[in-house]
Amino acid sequence: MNEVNKDNETTNNSEDLEKPIERTFKKKLKGKLSSSKQSLGKFATKVKEKVGETKEKAKVKIEERKEKKEIEKEEKEANEREAKEKEEKEKAEREMREWVEKKARERAEREARQKVEREAKERAEREAREKIEMEAKEKAEREAREKEAREVAEKMTKFKAEKEAEIQLKKSQKIICQMCGALNDSTRKTCNSCRSSLF
Repeated sequence: MNEVNKDNETTNNSEDLEKPIERTFKKKLKGKLSSSKQSLGKFATKVKEKVGETKEKAKVKIEERKEKKEIEKEEKEANEREAKEKEEKEKAEREMREWVEKKARERAEREARQKVEREAKERAEREAREKIEMEAKEKAEREAREKEAREVAEKMTKFKAEKEAEIQLKKSQKIICQMCGALNDSTRKTCNSCRSSLF
C-alpha cells in the first residue's frame, strides 16, 4: 500500500515537475517561434529585397540590353549608311573618271583624225601646187623649146630663102667663058662647054 502511495506521490510530483517544464518549454518554444517568425520575417524581407534587387537588376539588364541593341542597330545603320555613301562616292568617282577618260580618248582620237586630215590636205595641196608648178615649168620649157624651134625654123627658112634668092640671082646672072665665049650660070665655077675655070 505504501508503495502505491509512493507511486502516486511520485506521479504527482512528476506531474508537478512536468508542468513548469512544459511551461518553460512552451515559453522557450514561443520565444523560438517568435524569433523564428522574426527571422522568417527578416528572411522574407531579405528575400523580397533580393527579389526586388534582382528584378531591378533584371530591369536594368533589360534596359542595358535594349540600349545595347539600339546602339548596335544605330551602329549597323550608320555602318550601312557609311558603306552605301562610300559605294555611291566610289561609283560617282569611277563614273567621273570613266567620263574624263572617255572625253580624253575622244579628244585624242579627234586630234589624231584632224592631224591625219590636215596632213592629207597639206599633202594634197602640196602635190597640187607641185603639179601646177611642174606643169607651168614644163609648159614654159615646152614654149621655150617651141619658140626656139620656131626661131631656128624661121632662121633656117630665112637662110634657105636667102640662099635660094642668092642661087636664083646667080642663076639669073650669066658669066661669059673667056676661053670659049659660052654663057654660064654665075653659080658655076667651071665652064659648061670647055670645062675651063670661070674665075
